[in-house]
Amino acid sequence: DWGRGCIRTMLPQISPNQSQEVRQRGNQLGGSLPGLKGHLHSSLDEQQKQPLTPGAPPPPPTDAPLYKHPWVWCVLALLIWIVFGTVWYGFWHGFSVIVAFYYHVQAGLSIGFGFPGAEEICYKDPSQISSPTVRHYATGPGMQFPLPSEGGRGGCQAADISKAVTVIFVLIGSSIIASAIGVIAQALTAPAGGWYKTLIAEEKIKHLQQLAAESPGISDDIIIWLKILFLKSWFQALCCIVVWIAVGVIYGTVSDQRMTPITALYYAVTAVSTAGLESPKTIQGFPSIPVTIEELDPGHWAFSGFYVLVGVPLYGWALSALASGYVAWVTVEDADNTLHEQITEDEFQIMDYLGYPSAKGQGGDGEIDMFEFVECQLLRLNLVSVSHLMQIKMRFIDLDIDDSGTIDKDELILPGGVEQPAHPGMSYAMDALKSIHHEIEDMRDARSKLTTEEKTRLNDESQALAKEKTSQAALNKTWGRFYKQAWFKCFVVFCLWVMSACIFYSQWQQWGFWQSLYYSIQAGMSVGFPLPSEDEMCTKTGIEGRAALFIYPEGQMYTPFADGGRGGCVAGDMSKLFTTMLILVGSSIIASSIGIIAVALLNPPGGWYKQLIAEEEHNHFRKIAEESEGWVDDVYVYAKMYASKGWVRSVLALLAWITVGITYGTMSNQRMSFVTGLYFAVTSVSTGGLEAIMLLGDDTPSGDVRLELDEFPGGNFAFVTGYLMIGIPIYAWALTEIASFFTKAMQEKWTRDML
Repeated sequence: DWGRGCIRTMLPQISPNQSQEVRQRGNQLGGSLPGLKGHLHSSLDEQQKQPLTPGAPPPPPTDAPLYKHPWVWCVLALLIWIVFGTVWYGFWHGFSVIVAFYYHVQAGLSIGFGFPGAEEICYKDPSQISSPTVRHYATGPGMQFPLPSEGGRGGCQAADISKAVTVIFVLIGSSIIASAIGVIAQALTAPAGGWYKTLIAEEKIKHLQQLAAESPGISDDIIIWLKILFLKSWFQALCCIVVWIAVGVIYGTVSDQRMTPITALYYAVTAVSTAGLESPKTIQGFPSIPVTIEELDPGHWAFSGFYVLVGVPLYGWALSALASGYVAWVTVEDADNTLHEQITEDEFQIMDYLGYPSAKGQGGDGEIDMFEFVECQLLRLNLVSVSHLMQIKMRFIDLDIDDSGTIDKDELILPGGVEQPAHPGMSYAMDALKSIHHEIEDMRDARSKLTTEEKTRLNDESQALAKEKTSQAALNKTWGRFYKQAWFKCFVVFCLWVMSACIFYSQWQQWGFWQSLYYSIQAGMSVGFPLPSEDEMCTKTGIEGRAALFIYPEGQMYTPFADGGRGGCVAGDMSKLFTTMLILVGSSIIASSIGIIAVALLNPPGGWYKQLIAEEEHNHFRKIAEESEGWVDDVYVYAKMYASKGWVRSVLALLAWITVGITYGTMSNQRMSFVTGLYFAVTSVSTGGLEAIMLLGDDTPSGDVRLELDEFPGGNFAFVTGYLMIGIPIYAWALTEIASFFTKAMQEKWTRDML
């Protein structure tokens, strides 16, 4: 009832008297303007803010001011975020502008290179700290935390204050980037005329495929298929990210950072994927010599900051394009099943209020025409919303001044406007539409030649097939056939990915099971905790097996850091190459899995009208709150309303999970302060990885409690592994909901402008 009532509320029935009122309003606005039949676009009247003279051509539309474009506000928010972060780190840590810019971007974008660290300020000479306030919190009495040798973790109050600010920057930066990507994606996926331009692109691809099939030479086929690939968005995104990774590789190998090609690839991929497992080192010159942070050429900091600022969105674009293509391929069968599933009784009741807005009253006419059927299927496929359909119909009624049920070209195209040049590929779109119409006409012709008995038989067969598909689809969604569900397939692929990584690290790095599992998850999911390091195996003496062949023989070790090199060995580079592939494959698996699960969650059976019911329930609760007298009832009603909203549920889930991380950090043998625990929790789930677990033993009154990796309790690795596997999807869910909340107004404005 709420669903039908919502549709009736959205689109009041239009009586003949109301149609006459609309016609009179149009005549009052536009008089007898040539070609418009008395109608004017009201948006022009609002924009020009001047009276319209009957019979005169309307003024040409003007471009919207720059500040009204959503992307301008995204860029402005990003610049303000960068400026505030750069100023803060420059003031608090005493960094130069370039180093502060680098540190802020790599921390705020959840890269987490880990160098320089927030605790370095705690061990500076007080004379090197210019600000008295910072000096007090860094070196003042009682401001230093106990060192590991004293049963603590180290650090100071100044570092904790910096970590608290970094947490805020990470949360704000993630929201800004997610919102900006949403705005840009909206602009890219829904440009002016985007629907027929997409049709043109698809028809071009079909045309080129036909040419390739007909061409006799291999060289012609290669050229044609390259043209086809460059028309696909996933290939364009892949080319861009490959070029940008190549830029990072060139920087690492050519600059005085002295990276090997594999280490440079490791640096580039882990930087743009936000893992941050390889940071710039304080070496420079030819031959290289170790230097301090202040002495290092600022060009290294500037390059790395700019590299991640551009590379992270490019990587996100490539990942989204690849995942979207895979998800579309996987969900083709689901879409086909949705189209052939039987219409439920609930859907039929609401469908009767779709279609052409006529005076149907409360019950409708009990029949479904093509208009209503198409709308229902679009809603079932989650391609449109009821609100959008109603806005479209209202726009049609507004344009149909003579109430004829049709609109001619003069009513749609406003004279005197900006002339848009015809698209050069419009013929492709026309050919595609003609082909579709020919198929429909052929089907109609074939059906017209059938007898009534044959049509009845075909309809019975179609209904039987629909029943079978409906029952099979319902059966496949039960626990008895969990192996056919999308989430289970994603889970199996994820387990295989983790298992292969665990086997490699346990055999090559010769870590224990929990260490291998922990490193597989935190590196593969682009968290990038600096502990343990893959180069640590180069300094060990007990490595056995094949890895030993690339450590101990002569020529396998690289120049140590003390001698002006980066350290490491060939075995470490091989491990980094595997991790690079692990990150690339893992990112694609996780993005595709999230996409498939999101499709399943966003398009459940009957989801379109259940969403309609939820919206009407909100309106019902809001009305109750307005009519109730006491504020206690209002609080209760609004609490029920907000508890059902996706962004509220996701934020609450994220806060609860962050609390779990804080509890672990403060109550375990990691001995974190509250702020450091918060820093650990937020930078873990956001894949920043700025606060790793330390190899600390049980708290003792005195003595060094640092342990070797093999001596460290595996429960810490197990907890962090589980914390990341659950926390990262929760953080992504919250980030998506928050970004959708902020971009909703832009989406609504775009819808109004498009209509």
